[in-house]
Amino acid sequence: MKAYITGAAGRLGQTVFQQLDAIPLVRRASGLPNETITDFSEHSLKKTLEGATHLIHLAGSVKTWDRQALEQANVELTRRLVDASPGNCHITLASSISVYGKTLAEIPAGEETPTNPDSDYARTKLEAEHLVQQKKKHTVLRIGTLYGPQFQDYFNVLRMIENGRMKIFGDGSNRISFVHAEDCASVFPKALKKTGTYVLAGPPATQRQVYTYAAHALGVHPPASYLPVWAGMLLARFQELRGNPRLTREHISILSADRAFDYSKARQELGFSPRPIKRGIEEMVSTYLSRSSP
Repeated sequence: MKAYITGAAGRLGQTVFQQLDAIPLVRRASGLPNETITDFSEHSLKKTLEGATHLIHLAGSVKTWDRQALEQANVELTRRLVDASPGNCHITLASSISVYGKTLAEIPAGEETPTNPDSDYARTKLEAEHLVQQKKKHTVLRIGTLYGPQFQDYFNVLRMIENGRMKIFGDGSNRISFVHAEDCASVFPKALKKTGTYVLAGPPATQRQVYTYAAHALGVHPPASYLPVWAGMLLARFQELRGNPRLTREHISILSADRAFDYSKARQELGFSPRPIKRGIEEMVSTYLSRSSP
């Protein structure tokens, strides 16, 4: 097997890379073992990927407020990788449950549920799926809302809960399907041997439950103030206009949308076993507190 991986330096990518014997494709030296530097042009990729049997494609953009960045990173890069890879090369794509939209056609949603992308991010992820599905050998992993110690943007939320400033968007009864990065990464070795689409999203917890688990782990009272979703969207839009927002409209949508997923196919075929969200949040809080202490 000769495998290559994109996005190995990313938050999920670092964890996946530890599970695989793969060569990282990078734009500039990053210190990863056996990395190959490429400008990601089709000519360079065709030369680099000659003889590749597997390609694990994790690279992409989550700048949900930047349509051009999403198009370039999620669609055009995927197109070049698909075109440059050998015909018999198996491609594994890290996609997203965002392709189902914020209002699901059915709950719980599974692999056969109709897609309904309702944002630029979701649309570009679905386009990437369609490109990869042109390959005879492919695996598409529709990943839930990722969390884990390496996702330090959640530390802003923990800090707001700790300081009593976190708001509940809507009434807080909506379900959110998180998945720990380690649990997600653990399925990749088996995914390389499969062809098809899989949902990787853990058991849902309500927005209020998520905040309560975090608050109890922090030793503080859980949030009790509510904010209409539209008001949260407005605040997020102001942050997006300023650039590099801490909270985007996509974040608000994820936190306020009611979504639950059936991951039984991934459990049966890939051994997917997501940890309880309460335990995962407690682990994150432990990391947060250790880094916050003097």
